[in-house]
Amino acid sequence: MGVEVVGFTMPEIERSLGAFIKRVTIDTAENVLREEVAKGFDSEPVVVTDGVPRRDYRGVRIGGKIEFIRRPQMADAVLWALDELRKRSPVLTGRYVSSHIVMINGAEIAGDVAAALRNVKETDRVQIANTQPYARKIEGATASKRTGRGKRKPSSKQAKGGVYRVVVRGLVQRYGRSMFFDYKMVKLNLGVRVWGDQGGRYNRHGVKGKARRVLRDQVYPAVQFFIKPTGPAN
Repeated sequence: MGVEVVGFTMPEIERSLGAFIKRVTIDTAENVLREEVAKGFDSEPVVVTDGVPRRDYRGVRIGGKIEFIRRPQMADAVLWALDELRKRSPVLTGRYVSSHIVMINGAEIAGDVAAALRNVKETDRVQIANTQPYARKIEGATASKRTGRGKRKPSSKQAKGGVYRVVVRGLVQRYGRSMFFDYKMVKLNLGVRVWGDQGGRYNRHGVKGKARRVLRDQVYPAVQFFIKPTGPAN
C-alpha cells in the first residue's frame, strides 16, 4: 500500500490566508487604538471601516482599512461655522453680520458660547440663526412644485450664493464624517410677522387656485448641528 498526502486546495489556502489577514488587521487596529487612548486620544472615536463611517470594524474587508477619528467637539464646529458666517456676511449697516445667534434647544446662548456647548448631549438641538427680517432673502429660495414657489436668487450682490447655504456645505466637507448638518428656515420667538400668500397651490388637474394674503410668522435661515452616534471602538 502507498502513502497519500493530500494538501490544501487553493480555495482553502485563500480562505485561510484571508481570515489571517483580517484577524491581523483587527488586532493591529485595536492595539493601536489602546496605545493612542493611553496617550490622550478619544476613547470613543468615530469608527470608519472601509470608508464607511460608523460601520463595525470587525466587518473590515480583507486588505481593507480601519480608521478611528477623534470626535469633534460641538464647540469646534459651531465656532468655526460662526466665524465663517461672519466672514461671508454682506456688510452695509453691520446689523446682519452682528445678528448671528447660537441656540441650544431654541434658547439663545447669552454668555460664553464655547462653555455652553461643552455639555451638549446627542439629543440636544444646536442651531445658528440670523435674526434680521431680511436674512431669508439673502439666502434666496429653490423652486417648489408643492407650493408653486418659483426659484428666487439671493438678494445680496456681496453674497451671490447666499451665506448659510455656503457655510453648511463647508461644514459637511470639514466635519461630515462625524456630524450631521441641516440648513432650514426656522421660526423664532421674535414677534415678527409678515404678509404672504396662502393657498394658490396647484390641484391634481394642474390648475392653480387663488391665493389670499395673510399675516404669518417670519422665518429665518439657520444651520442645525447633530452629533453622529459613534461606532464600536473596542
